[in-house]
Amino acid sequence: MKVDKKSLFLSVGICLLPILIGVYYYDVLPEQIAVHFNAKGESDNFVSKTRVIVELPIFFAIVQVIISLVVDFDKTPKKGALIIKGIVPLISVLVQGGLIAYALDNNFNVTKLTALVIGILFIVLGNYLPKKEFWGKYNFNLFGLEKGVNEQKVVRAYALYMTFSGVAIFISGFFSSTVALVLIVISAIFSTVLPFYLVKKYKA
Repeated sequence: MKVDKKSLFLSVGICLLPILIGVYYYDVLPEQIAVHFNAKGESDNFVSKTRVIVELPIFFAIVQVIISLVVDFDKTPKKGALIIKGIVPLISVLVQGGLIAYALDNNFNVTKLTALVIGILFIVLGNYLPKKEFWGKYNFNLFGLEKGVNEQKVVRAYALYMTFSGVAIFISGFFSSTVALVLIVISAIFSTVLPFYLVKKYKA
């Protein structure tokens, strides 16, 4: 296995970048920072600002190391690897930035930010999933049910769903935090169930 050290160090560095943002605003941040929000976008759980500033980016960095090693181990083509490796660093910066922004200004809507980010991720994945040159091969495991299926049709149908879901989630973020949250939950559940339906529908 050849590890792409350059992309690994760069992506981990981006994951840790929010620490610098937190240090910069440290003196003006409240001692407790909100880390969880209800359906209305109201904060309902707090932890110390030191933990948020330091531990959260480190957690994302560890996740990024694991993902990067798995991607390199699977020898995912460079284009596909770039997309996968870019997800966690993006989330790290946006999540940490959102929490700090909310701590500095309670009018900042974290739920809206979450909806916009998830919506964009769904749209990006939906757009690039059918492009086989990005992935080389599709390694999906559905307990053996994936055997003998037309994988290209399955992937295209799933990608179409991801794109439409992403657009719906993205748009909902501008109007209602509650609707956005409901759509995210429904999309997450449906994303898990849909592949089983598709492999049954597109048996070769």
